[in-house]
Amino acid sequence: MTARKRSKKKYEKGPFGNIYLEWNMSEFSQPQRTAWWYFVMIGIAIFLIIYSIFSANFLFALIIIMVVFIILIKTFEQPRKLKVQITDNGVIIGNQYIRYEQINAFWLIYDPPVVKKLFFSLKTFMPDISVDLDNINPVALRKRLLKYLDEDLEKEYQTIDDQLETILKL
Repeated sequence: MTARKRSKKKYEKGPFGNIYLEWNMSEFSQPQRTAWWYFVMIGIAIFLIIYSIFSANFLFALIIIMVVFIILIKTFEQPRKLKVQITDNGVIIGNQYIRYEQINAFWLIYDPPVVKKLFFSLKTFMPDISVDLDNINPVALRKRLLKYLDEDLEKEYQTIDDQLETILKL
């Protein structure tokens, strides 16, 4: 008779507990924009600035100029890599630690190659947090998170800001 060895999966111990899943994600996505996209967006920005000047809404013109400036800066900036860790005490995203007690629920949107994201709804007045899944197995992630959090099964789509970011390539 041969004895069967049972292999136990060892988890790395971190400062916030055992680390069960770990991956890297980009701080923000850099969509592929064509020259046509820039042409259309600059046209819209000029139209809005002219409209705001004629309507004497100078604050709106300033906001449009600032948005154009921010988009130009983001175009040439390389996103940092953030480490995401799922531990037995909470979630670590970059240098931000979120305890499970602070999270109301989570949900997964997994429709590759378009969307592979994990969302957290916090108990505070903070907006929902979205995390890119990269090549993480969503079934294993869901199984691990269900031990600590409730899953919001009613949410089947990305948040509005994530949808706008995808559609408008911001």
